[in-house]
Amino acid sequence: MLAFAACNRDDAELSESQERLYISAALQPFPEDVLPQTRAANHGFLTSFEEGDEIGVTGVDANGNVIDVCNNVRFVYQQSETVDGDTWSSFLNDRGYGFVEKVSGATYFAYYPYDRKWDGKNLDYITAHFTVEEDQHTKENFTKSDLMAPDEPIYPNAGELRFVMNHKMATISIFYNNEWAPDGTALYPITLFSGTTPTGFTIAHTYRSQLPTNEYEHRRRYLVNPREYPTVKLVGRLEESSYRYFSHTVDIEPGHLYSVSFEGEPSVPYTDGVDLELDDVPFVDKNGNTVTLGHTVIWSKYNLGESAAEKYPFAPAANDKGGQNGGKDPEARGDYYAWATTFTQYDNGLTGYNGYGYNNYFDKEYMVAPLGGTIKETEYDVAHAKWWRGKWRLPTENEFRAMYEGCTFEDIGSYSETNTRYIGDYGGRTKGTYRFNIIKVTSKKNPEKFIYFSTGGYLDGTVEPERGEDGQYTDSGDGKKNAGIVNPTTAYYLSSSASPTILRCISYAFFNASSQLININGSRYTGMLVRPVYSPNENNNQ
Repeated sequence: MLAFAACNRDDAELSESQERLYISAALQPFPEDVLPQTRAANHGFLTSFEEGDEIGVTGVDANGNVIDVCNNVRFVYQQSETVDGDTWSSFLNDRGYGFVEKVSGATYFAYYPYDRKWDGKNLDYITAHFTVEEDQHTKENFTKSDLMAPDEPIYPNAGELRFVMNHKMATISIFYNNEWAPDGTALYPITLFSGTTPTGFTIAHTYRSQLPTNEYEHRRRYLVNPREYPTVKLVGRLEESSYRYFSHTVDIEPGHLYSVSFEGEPSVPYTDGVDLELDDVPFVDKNGNTVTLGHTVIWSKYNLGESAAEKYPFAPAANDKGGQNGGKDPEARGDYYAWATTFTQYDNGLTGYNGYGYNNYFDKEYMVAPLGGTIKETEYDVAHAKWWRGKWRLPTENEFRAMYEGCTFEDIGSYSETNTRYIGDYGGRTKGTYRFNIIKVTSKKNPEKFIYFSTGGYLDGTVEPERGEDGQYTDSGDGKKNAGIVNPTTAYYLSSSASPTILRCISYAFFNASSQLININGSRYTGMLVRPVYSPNENNNQ
């Protein structure tokens, strides 16, 4: 949850502080490079106000009655501004001021979106009587359905009001990982049948956000009121070359986003995987608790980038491992991906993607997932959403932990490969070869079950830019050459888990034959290798 930030610092000269209450900015509690978010945290995706968004601010007396001079005062979002290095968000009322009247002994609440029908109503009444729009496919109707408010009215502090805005509805996010028909333009149909609750929940009524490219997000979102529907059930059908039926039930709570993924046909067969028998292997999780997975994990025999569904922009040099179209080579490195991106981190200056690092990362404000969040089985999971599809996905950090405890790790050799496909200046070189180790990972329970991992290091590039005296990013990271492959004899593999403590970072597997660790300090924009997995008997796919 984020403190509600809204203030116009120029208002101070318009009135006396004893008579007015200023809607004050509170900086976001994350110490990373993220602007203060002015709506709330929605359990995985941060949201912020846009130009023209309207809120209502109401004051209530000691008996809970609405005060006339503070009755549902409308404020309109104007802009964000930086003052002395701090970012403030400006909301002005109908008089052009950023304050409400101060009344002795009163408490106050703010809510979004503004509606005149809440004149004279207190917070409990609004929360109890709020309803969502049945048809939410337009941005206007989706916004109308997204009630946000503090949990209870607050007292002013030093002439200011600071609200924590919480989402009162729950968001259902539907993602279908094979939705485009072979022509690349038409969508495969998804149909929800009777038995779906809420009853008005249809695919046609879901909201798809329009991207700057005029394309639409793959995910479909729908807001549900947990007071009315504590359980959501989706019953329906995917239509590909044949019909595939599904039923999914989820218990919901206010302020949470539930990602529900419906899987299309896998482009890589599940038989290209191995069960290392890790279901009940005890391991210590990030909280220091000894736990087990409780579900089967099928580990792919080879890395992402080695399936026939993928294609390198350029063929490898002669005698290099792998192939331009994927060779299903269990010892090959495959390709590099940044966390939450669905395209390769390949950088040769000829593919239209110019470099790695913060400046070229698509999610510079780290809004895809919060601290300790996940992209598992979402449209940001590269194995699930883009290439292998079906139920293939990124491993979680706990699945790597179970592997560490339940398997042996053996260095069985190495191989050399030119950097033809990964141009950089690592070690001052732009030509030459890299040497990678091959690690055999064998199940302790069943030594006949094993897979191979290639080390590959990571692809690093421009460092995150520093801030100048004005508080804005400098261009210190622009124009720097790609650093190429760093530490190639150690394995760096993406997990689906965001770092629990550093917003701009992820948790990743870091290992060789003698040491296996989970690190939580990998930059989201660093290129790492990917080993897909799937779980045939996992109960929870959130």
